[in-house]
Amino acid sequence: MNNDDKYIDLLEFLPQNIICGKLEKQFPLSVKLDNKYLSLSYITNLSNQTGQVGVKEYSLTIPRFLFKNIRTFEVIGLLQAEMGKTNNGNLSFANHEYKLINYVLYWFKKELEFDVKNWKWSIKLNMQEPTDLNYKPKIENKVIKHWTERTKITLEQSYPKKVTYISNTKNIKLKDHDYGTLVLEHKNNLFSQIIKNFVKIITYREIVNYEAQLIQGYMKAIIAGEGCIEISKQDKKFRVHISASKEEEKEIFYQCLRKLGVESIKYKGDKLVISKRKNNVQLLKQRLMTLSPAKYAKFLNMMQQYPNIKEETGYFKEKGKNVWNKIPQEIIDKIIELYNSGITNTKEIAERLGLHILKVQRVLQINNLGKRITTIPESKRMEIAKYVKDHPELNHEQIAKQFNVSKSAVSRANLKYNL
Repeated sequence: MNNDDKYIDLLEFLPQNIICGKLEKQFPLSVKLDNKYLSLSYITNLSNQTGQVGVKEYSLTIPRFLFKNIRTFEVIGLLQAEMGKTNNGNLSFANHEYKLINYVLYWFKKELEFDVKNWKWSIKLNMQEPTDLNYKPKIENKVIKHWTERTKITLEQSYPKKVTYISNTKNIKLKDHDYGTLVLEHKNNLFSQIIKNFVKIITYREIVNYEAQLIQGYMKAIIAGEGCIEISKQDKKFRVHISASKEEEKEIFYQCLRKLGVESIKYKGDKLVISKRKNNVQLLKQRLMTLSPAKYAKFLNMMQQYPNIKEETGYFKEKGKNVWNKIPQEIIDKIIELYNSGITNTKEIAERLGLHILKVQRVLQINNLGKRITTIPESKRMEIAKYVKDHPELNHEQIAKQFNVSKSAVSRANLKYNL
């Protein structure tokens, strides 16, 4: 399996050495591979006060190929925005929206065969730890219930201290609709560095060279993780800020947006700002704000402040008539192209393009491709049912062949008319 157009080969993103400990000692990474998996390992020295007493091997087997689709690049962007970057042996991802947590959990399970139960978790609240012994369990139970009901995590996966607090804040109460930030962690130095190195190389070397659709997925996630919407009705300032901790990252995000036809301004510090109406309209039309439900809702509110925006964009109409309900033509073309190339399994097409299977089925049905349910006229249904009654010696499969319909169509006709 080496089709560069369909898959990302993780072999190309492996580090040469694995870094260990506070002294950041480096140990060579050993790689064994086949067409499906990478078997990775490194060996460290074991020592005590007398000197070296042995060696220890750390190993890991992971899938070699990842689907090169929008979903993968959305997750890469989310990890770039929300993942811890230091080589501390711990892979962590934090977010306050359960839909994004589920999105990442699903991707790790599907692409890397990394089960949800492998994650440990805790919830961080932006407030001081309560001293009221009645209030503290009340809010902790509330946030734990929220996250365990809306994501795939279980109580058994939690750290002993399920809820943590911060001290450098004046907040002493939790807002009604604040459920904190869920922090996912997996302590495995080898796995952590493989993922971090992969995300780093994609971001710093590769992302600006990918096709627009994959850049859209990546930037959609960057905005979901690092974006902020500013609405100032009085000053008529409608802007989207993107935070970037490093100048190099800011330049990368700037170039990615330019490739998508969105101009932005690089300010001193960590801010990249998208402000002019034409650029915000591009954010809307390319659906670059949609990955975070909360930010998308605020962005839509901001866009509606522009006069005549409904006529300009086709958005903000009554339900069912908005342009974003339509599948983009480039997506339709890719679905049809894959189908005509011999890939007729709708699930496989959906996985390759990072789409829901129902969207693929809808496109194929509209374009008279794939398996379709043929509408049988009522007169023919009645004829089939009567034939079933008149020929008890024939089974439904034989009758189906005679009428050139499916066996289930015969069963449904017989059940409906029951002659």
